[in-house]
Amino acid sequence: MKSFLILIIVVICIPSSIIAQKENKPVDPTRQFDFWVGDWDVYTEENLVGKNKIVFLQNKNVIQENWVSEKENFTGTSYSFYNPKTAKWHQIWIDKNGNNLLLTGEFSDGKMVLTSGLDSNMGEPNSKHRITWTQLTNGNVKQVWESTTDSGKSWNVQFQGIYKKSN
Repeated sequence: MKSFLILIIVVICIPSSIIAQKENKPVDPTRQFDFWVGDWDVYTEENLVGKNKIVFLQNKNVIQENWVSEKENFTGTSYSFYNPKTAKWHQIWIDKNGNNLLLTGEFSDGKMVLTSGLDSNMGEPNSKHRITWTQLTNGNVKQVWESTTDSGKSWNVQFQGIYKKSN
């Protein structure tokens, strides 16, 4: 009887400890933004607003974004990378008009959050920008781009879109 009881305890405890180890395994920080890679149709509500092709470059150390607006003659490219020295993600966005955003941030609570300083050439003078990407449970990605001109006391949404895999 004692052996049977020990066997039941082992059968119950080992699988749950294996599951706990898998769930607590930290993600390699250089892979935290991989969920954004792919060919996407981007929607605001039900309206297709653009297409975005996100690819790896340089042995998967750089993520390149290639944005094409659906309705306007507007394109842009960004490059994102993880810097292990600072333990931060960095992104530079440049659009077809030469406007740019220089962003820095980190992955936390299932979201990539990158924020600019005042050195970007985008939007109003003295504006800061914050862009958040969240992988949704269905595999889509939600992107929210906000800006502030009052040092972060209030944020205004500039863009909110849902990325859906292209067919």
